[in-house]
Amino acid sequence: MKDDGNADTGDPPERSGDRPDGTDVEADDAESEWEFTLEDLEAREKEREATERAREQRHEPIEPGDPSLEGTVFVLLGVAFTLFVISRLLVG
Repeated sequence: MKDDGNADTGDPPERSGDRPDGTDVEADDAESEWEFTLEDLEAREKEREATERAREQRHEPIEPGDPSLEGTVFVLLGVAFTLFVISRLLVG
């Protein structure tokens, strides 16, 4: 005999997908999709590894080097140009 629901209360008939606790199997399947894909997890792991490498590099001491002739010339030209601009602004 087919269940047409409870005629006294007007309840709809139960479907085969309904659970005893009142939740619907189809709705639960739609909600249970994975929040993250495997690519997302792999990307997070790569970011975590890169962060760890950056922390290790930060703790390495910085060793002073010998200034090159080219670097020294550009710094001196920059200082000379800056002094020239400031002197023109102040002198008029």
